[in-house]
Amino acid sequence: MQVLRGLTKALATLQTRSSPVSQLPELTRWHAKFVLEALSRQSALRGNQFRSYASVPLPTKKERVVILGTGWAAARLTKDINCDYHDITVISPRNHMVFTPLLTSACVGTLDLRSVAVPVMSLQKHLREPQNNYFLGSAQNIDPNKKTVHCKDEDGTEFDVAYDKLVIATGSQGSTFGIPGVEKYSHPLRDIHDANAIRNNLIANWSKANTPNRSSPERERLLSVIVVGGGPTGVEFAGELCDFINKDLRRLDPERAAEMKVTLIEAQQVLGTFDAPLREYAANKLNKQGVHLMKGMVKKLTATEAHLSNGDVLPYGMAVWSTGVGPTSFTTGLPFAKTARGRIAVDGGMRVLQHIDPEKAQGTEVHKPSDVKMDVAEHDTGHGKEKYQQVDSCWALGDCSANMELPLPALAQVAEQQGKYLAKAFNKLAKDPSAKIEPFSYKHMGSMASIGGNDALIQLGEQGKSYISMKGLKSFIAWRSAYLTRLGNAQNRFYVIVNWLTTRIFGRDMSRW
Repeated sequence: MQVLRGLTKALATLQTRSSPVSQLPELTRWHAKFVLEALSRQSALRGNQFRSYASVPLPTKKERVVILGTGWAAARLTKDINCDYHDITVISPRNHMVFTPLLTSACVGTLDLRSVAVPVMSLQKHLREPQNNYFLGSAQNIDPNKKTVHCKDEDGTEFDVAYDKLVIATGSQGSTFGIPGVEKYSHPLRDIHDANAIRNNLIANWSKANTPNRSSPERERLLSVIVVGGGPTGVEFAGELCDFINKDLRRLDPERAAEMKVTLIEAQQVLGTFDAPLREYAANKLNKQGVHLMKGMVKKLTATEAHLSNGDVLPYGMAVWSTGVGPTSFTTGLPFAKTARGRIAVDGGMRVLQHIDPEKAQGTEVHKPSDVKMDVAEHDTGHGKEKYQQVDSCWALGDCSANMELPLPALAQVAEQQGKYLAKAFNKLAKDPSAKIEPFSYKHMGSMASIGGNDALIQLGEQGKSYISMKGLKSFIAWRSAYLTRLGNAQNRFYVIVNWLTTRIFGRDMSRW
């Protein structure tokens, strides 16, 4: 106890006195030297830890698996891979996984943005160890001969990362189909930044509509929102937006709420992957909530108008584009075989393929996103009996890849199952290199979509063969429960539950950030 008091006194003396240690009383001087030596050792230890983290990667006898991306496939692979047998490096310009099924809720303030962002460091606890890394950057190109990935971070600093195994899971980008003005004037809805931009634009237009001396036609335009694409993302956003207008905006500003107009434009069928009775139910429900359903195709967007193929012109204040996905310039520029839609060609084990004779493929390959023709069957590459070979130690998952013999749609559940499959394969091979790995087999778990107003659709099984179909409040509860359990960690689940409760009690937050 006396020693403890002495150490406490010495530390207090060092903090309050400017005198050298030699001028302190003898006993206090001994304690002070003890404290200084302890602090010195702690500082040296921290310095060694920093140097260990800086000299990345650390030399180990384990294979280094480099994972490009933090989407559904990459996140599941990162979470499930056994780091007792592998060292991992994750490279992505995004340090979190976006839980896309709840992203539309963040656009109107039902959920906070952080609630739908699962930090990559929380997916795999071993990423905190010095031999495993996360790098904030984008892959620029891949050298399969040297087994290196050339990357660049946000400020332009370039660096190379060596790998023993490489997994490409960089995802896709929204497809604009080359329509003029789409990229410049519309909002995609794929990321946290997109949701925040939509939220800010929506609140700004509402505020501008209240400006004195604003003309009536201009106010109507500002309060008009068009959603292009009648898939689950477009329908869920339209439903969330109308729910916000009917419940929150009507309470705060009933005059402007009555003037708000939401138009959903779809070229074919709304929620085309669902069975006909569910599609009809969704259309009626959306219409009752105030969504104007319009069949047509947008041929041009300007800053204030959407021009349709039938000649109609729709003035708008905000346009949200959700018509499907296409390849990125990174994946189309890689020296690997591609499908007709620009995705990296893989075999049944998700191994990346390349042409045995590249000269025979010249003139038929996709080299940039503009080369892609979405009306061409993906399994038909136009090469006839062109043969392929596996690229050494290279795999591709998710939206950026497809098996030409059986191409799968770009869905979150496809990507997640592929990530789970590959992690299981890597773990199995690490224990037994001679183990047999079966080809990937996709199991469709069904489809779910929220349509606003405490209502949702659930269809289990494939279209036309569903064995369970649900709609209404019970589907809405099941929809929320299912996605809540699939969130990446307990922290995000807690955030989402709190957001749902506060929104129910106090309404949505209307702040503009």
